[in-house]
Amino acid sequence: MKRSSTTLAVIFLFVQSTVFAQDLESGFSIQPYASVAVESWSLLDGGAGSGERFMGLVDFGLDFNLSDRDEGHIGFFAYDGPREVDAFTGDFGVFSNIITKSDIILFTAWLQHSFDDFHIKFGQLATDETFFIAEGGSLFINANFGAIPSVSGNVPAPIFSIGSAGIEFLSDSENGYWQIGAYAGDPGPGDQGDHGVNWKAGGDAGYFLIAEKGWAYSLSENQSGLFKIGAYHHSGQFEHFAQGSSVSGNHAFYAIVDQQATESLSLFARFGINPKSDRSVVERYYDLGFTLTGLFERRPHDQCGIAYSKTEFSNGYRQMLAANGQSVASNEQVVEATYTAELSQNWFIQPSLQWIINPHNASEDAIVSGIRLSTDF
Repeated sequence: MKRSSTTLAVIFLFVQSTVFAQDLESGFSIQPYASVAVESWSLLDGGAGSGERFMGLVDFGLDFNLSDRDEGHIGFFAYDGPREVDAFTGDFGVFSNIITKSDIILFTAWLQHSFDDFHIKFGQLATDETFFIAEGGSLFINANFGAIPSVSGNVPAPIFSIGSAGIEFLSDSENGYWQIGAYAGDPGPGDQGDHGVNWKAGGDAGYFLIAEKGWAYSLSENQSGLFKIGAYHHSGQFEHFAQGSSVSGNHAFYAIVDQQATESLSLFARFGINPKSDRSVVERYYDLGFTLTGLFERRPHDQCGIAYSKTEFSNGYRQMLAANGQSVASNEQVVEATYTAELSQNWFIQPSLQWIINPHNASEDAIVSGIRLSTDF
């Protein structure tokens, strides 16, 4: 059943919490925010096209506290630029993590109540803000290092830039955490006509369920780490590649390691596998990389890094394409090198060089370079 009243529900909950919060006067605060990212990209070799691409994303909204234990958030995206990559790099993973098909969209809007070591959050949510995150991968611009492709390539989960109605539970402990989430199974089309409240739940759309467990560990004083495992199940309808009919359900598993090797060097790795190759585009996914802080003594806060990813496509998916006269490689790989530097207070510049091997929609490897200018308000 279609739901288009998410925003009204959040406003109602906000007003209700404002009225009934007992310690409103001491705990209430509102903090507006905005960030802007502008990018320029050049295709240096190969790919599916030629030339340059320019794009920009504005991320804006409000964070608010209703009391010491109750907080909330409303966030929007406004994007301008190319929405398809098939005529440029031709890659499956998308060379920039700000590219979206939407125009102006409500991304997330939620309330959270915190107990001593337990949190519950509900509203319009996005799984890639809570689950399958590698902190070391957050430096990189290629979208593969954000929402893991074993999720984004296989099921309509609520990830950038389309959230959906859901609820999340998080429990913290000294040695780690566990968290679970349940969401509407179809976040919506996410196109220029979608403003963020076209999610659907139940029926063919189904529900998206995910769970993750994390363990914190320490190898030495300066070598802390976090190991995570997770799994998801989507109960909606999916195409069976061989039969051309609809089948119910899809699921996958993943594991993540974030390791602080030294005070300045951090490492990360992720792995995802989808057993249902008859309905999953991505059967396996791997990435790994490192980030180094303070490479130059005079610039102690700058960061640089190199990362690698490999997306393996399922045999069922490739056979379906072959039957329709389209041939694709068994995998797509990405190598990215990037460096971010602070130009002045709250202004950052970040060049990125990417080698995309076996692009999904191109016959030649693509080498693309870009530069991002960003600021926070």
